[in-house]
This record gives sequence, C-alpha cells and structure tokens, in this order.
Amino acid sequence: MLSIEPQAGPAPVIQVINSSRRELDVGVYYLSDRKILRAIAAAHRRGVDVRVIIEGKPYGMKHWQVRREERTIAATGAQWKVAPPRFTSHDNDYSFYHCKYCANGHEVEIGTANFDWSAFHRNREYVYVTRNATVVQAVNAVFNADWTAAQGGNQRAPAYAHRVLVLSPGRSAAQLLQVIDQPGPIDVESEELGPYAPILDALAAKGGDLRMILPTSINSEDQRDVAFLRSHGCQVRLLPKSPIYMHAKMIVGNGLAFVGSENFTQTSLNNRGMGLLLNGGDIATLKSQFDKDWNRA
Repeated sequence: MLSIEPQAGPAPVIQVINSSRRELDVGVYYLSDRKILRAIAAAHRRGVDVRVIIEGKPYGMKHWQVRREERTIAATGAQWKVAPPRFTSHDNDYSFYHCKYCANGHEVEIGTANFDWSAFHRNREYVYVTRNATVVQAVNAVFNADWTAAQGGNQRAPAYAHRVLVLSPGRSAAQLLQVIDQPGPIDVESEELGPYAPILDALAAKGGDLRMILPTSINSEDQRDVAFLRSHGCQVRLLPKSPIYMHAKMIVGNGLAFVGSENFTQTSLNNRGMGLLLNGGDIATLKSQFDKDWNRA
C-alpha cells in the first residue's frame, strides 16, 4: 500500500514495527521520531529481535547530534550499528547509508522518508508497505549483508536483490532510466537534480512530456540544470519550502513508477539506497498527488 506524507504520519512505519513477531530490521539514514522509537522499544519488550543500522555522519549534522541519536536508539533496547565503512567517504564505492526502510519477517516498508519529525509532519514523502514475499526476502537479504559488513565482514547484497529492488550502488541508474524512457509523459518530484549526464539527458529528451518539481532551495548547480531542461522544452516548477518541503524521490508515467531513497544524482546512486518500481493503482495515486503539488508550485 502506498501512503503519502505528511498526511499519513508515521503510521505506515509503526504498522510494520507493531506487526513484527520475532525479528525487526531497520535501515535508515536518520532515526529520531519519538513515536517510532517508542514502537521499537515496545517490540523489544515483547521479545522481538530488533536490529538498526544508521548512517554515522549524516550531512550537516554535528557529532553531538549523532551521539544523541545513538543514545536514544540504544535506550530502546535494540541492537544497533553504524553503517559499515564501505558506506562512508572512506571508500570510493560508497558515500552514505541513505536507505529509509524497515522490515520484519513478513512485511516491509520502503520509502523516501527518513525516520524523523520533519518527514512525517512537513515533507512531501512517499512510503510503501508490502507483504510481497519476494520483496520481503530481498530486503532481509540486503539488511543481513549490511549488518554483517557493519560487524567487519565482507558480505555483499545478493545479485537477485538488485533485480527485485532499486538498490544502489548497482543497476539503479538503469532502472531509473527505464522509468524515464517509458512511452508518454512522465512526472518527477525530487529534492535534488544534479549534473549526472545519463539521467539529465534522458529527462531532457522527454521535452514537453516532462513535468518536474524541485524545492525552491536548490543550489546554483541545480539551477543550471533546470535551465538546461527548460531549454529542451521541459516543464520545471519550484515548490516553496513551506508549508510542504519537497524531499520525495519519485517518477511516474503511464505504466511504471519509481519511489525510493535515491536522488537522481551520481553521488546518490553511489550511496546505499533502496527503492521500488511500482505499477497498477499506485500510478493513479502518484499522478493525483503530483497534480496537486504542480498546482501549488
């Protein structure tokens, strides 16, 4: 089921936590939402084996803020790890642990939202909850690989997970291009754009069939990329930072959509990120919300 933030609040994430029976794995860039932390603590008290991976150096955050985050997670009773070194700037293959998901043995939530107050109260975000067994298995396999790596091991996510999920690093750029290149118009919401030629050129090639929304806070580099897209006939609007901040990462066309943690930049596609390709009724939901945001931008 697809949910839209900030309308849904943390309820979709808490649902997955509350439905956990034996195990709960949380992989997220940043975790501070009090309701989610209370739900994790309650899961631990009822005997669920809770494991959490977080990013050790979130962009713009001070050391003391990260230490406070770690203390609040530890207070829930959960086991927790900072993302392994290969997800940091110490390794050329990875930059940040940028995932936003939680999973138990039978249900997962994957989305664009960090687990903090802003995500569920002031940001445009999309979160997706599913009991699809193939997706659940793939997410659990990715978490187990990353958990092992965080303990000093050398395990990598299995190849099949890259086919089931939009998982970065890996073939995520090709999957995003698949969504962009589908026939007909596409709508895109993103916090960042970035001068990543394969994505930028594919967007430009859509011409007037592209509508894109970015926040007004984009940097000068993104402003140049917006000018490039507009020079190709693309339609781009900027959404004011208030009352809703555009943090989503979403592409939707007539038959296929993407929702996930990957921004459409080369840097982001080198992070550990996770998303999903969607179709069916979710297409109409995403298009409807985009139209509302477009009219406000």
